[in-house]
Amino acid sequence: MTPDEAPAWRRLSPLPLDRLAPLPAVADHLGRAGAGRRLAEADAARTPPDDLLAELRSLGVAAVYDPATATAVHVNALNAVLARHSGSLAITLGVNALALLPLYIAGTPQQRDRAGAVLRAGGSAAMLLTELEHGSNLARIATRAVPDGDGWRLTGEKDLINGGRRHELLVVLARVDDGADLGMFLAERDGSVDALPAWRTLPTSAADISGVRLDGTVAQPVGAPTDGAGVLRLTLALSRGGIGSLASGAASGALAQAVAYARERDVYGEPIVHLGAIAEHLFRATALDVLVAAAAVKATFLINTLGPAAAHATAVAKYACCLLAEEAVTEGRAVLGSRALVEEFGYAARVRDVLLYGVFDGTSHILLDQLQWRLERFAAGPPRGEDGYRTLTAAYASAPQPLIHVARLRVRPFAPNPAVRAATLAAAGGRPAVGALATLLRRLFDLVGRARRSGRWAADQAWRFAAAGVLAEVEALLAAVELVDPHGRVAAGLPGRAGEVDEAALGYALGWRGAVLAARVDDLAADLAADDPPGPGPARTDDLIAAFAGERAPARAALRRWLTAPPADRSAAGASR
Repeated sequence: MTPDEAPAWRRLSPLPLDRLAPLPAVADHLGRAGAGRRLAEADAARTPPDDLLAELRSLGVAAVYDPATATAVHVNALNAVLARHSGSLAITLGVNALALLPLYIAGTPQQRDRAGAVLRAGGSAAMLLTELEHGSNLARIATRAVPDGDGWRLTGEKDLINGGRRHELLVVLARVDDGADLGMFLAERDGSVDALPAWRTLPTSAADISGVRLDGTVAQPVGAPTDGAGVLRLTLALSRGGIGSLASGAASGALAQAVAYARERDVYGEPIVHLGAIAEHLFRATALDVLVAAAAVKATFLINTLGPAAAHATAVAKYACCLLAEEAVTEGRAVLGSRALVEEFGYAARVRDVLLYGVFDGTSHILLDQLQWRLERFAAGPPRGEDGYRTLTAAYASAPQPLIHVARLRVRPFAPNPAVRAATLAAAGGRPAVGALATLLRRLFDLVGRARRSGRWAADQAWRFAAAGVLAEVEALLAAVELVDPHGRVAAGLPGRAGEVDEAALGYALGWRGAVLAARVDDLAADLAADDPPGPGPARTDDLIAAFAGERAPARAALRRWLTAPPADRSAAGASR
């Protein structure tokens, strides 16, 4: 399978999508010509595609979210399938998983049973976190939960809520009485719940992004009444892997449309795919598609076995996948030119929708704050220890596990030092670019150590975040090596080989993004140099850039052959060997 035939999440998944019912039926249904037209009409009308949602429910999508049957693999794979076709559709359904995660984590059997019954009857769930006045600072929320006999009542307003006007189950973060503690509460829409007006958003225009006013709404605590902050932390540790999968679907959809257009559009005597500049945009989009999918797939299968202990992988997926998916859509936009901005050609929705994922379920700055914390710890410890491949091998070999089981796991966080992992991969395959990644990480860690000693680390959040961004992108490259490179697949316990196109995309990604990251490390070093005492300047990464550059020529040639080959030859190139 090649990028124009199947999305990258599906190609790289250790578990075939065909085994994840009802996803094959959903993908087939959305692939029909009429579905695309109806989704575009829903976006134009700024109205959820209710008829299509009903059809997908008839195919069994409720089972993907039902606490009795939900698994992280099903949820995240469905995210990728939906987002390939429509951001509005993807988040309208995907919010069910986010909203119900607190019930998987801490809900009672009765609460989970009630949620399942509502879903099977055609209902949906919404997560009520944000308030306009307080933004991302959830510790300052004003919504109150007040004891009332044996129960609780909620009062306050939540806004910018996905499903705020429509969804029946409401999972609400509220301040407990007048104290500092937060609680997570389950309520149902009734006469005490007023829907606030919908917002006209730039992305996902057909989604119901609106608000909710609660006026003494009866509610039940999810877990202990004061456990809200802990439940939310665990919820986000799990949900962020799902956002990475949404970004993966968006990148794959954009790539497929851009490739199809370039193969058909003829304004100079032959299809524009033969133009060098157009082909280069497509090479980059293909490489980004593989990087995004690899990080998203890795996070998904680690969640499936480790639950919240996969928080580092999910943070990487949330940050890197969203960032790189935006770049992939931009590369496709350059291929379509002005047509990418015309509604009737369909790509304009991709340009808008991909912007949501970077702020959905936590902005990029929130994720960078988490990643810089982890980066500091990597840099403080010696570059040795477990590489984590026994755990990763077990994760990729595991069947989908019930979310109500993995969400309640409390095991040691899984965050093996990436420099150690890169060294293992380099030793296994002898690929210079992978060895260069290991060296790049060691240099990054050295810079972090110097920044800590000089006081720059503590004083300069922007520098810390820039360094954390490099870490996240290197992690995405390592995930792709593990899932695509033949020796990386052996280290991760995966049989067979990836397709030729994916191998070429990995080579291009290493050659291109590796060099970009090396230059960013140089920039961090130069910025830090003013804080250092007199002495030798920082080591530059020219040698690493040369190692990365060696990947690009063969990768570019292989990708060009795929892009310009007849359809039969493309299928042969994409098949796993």
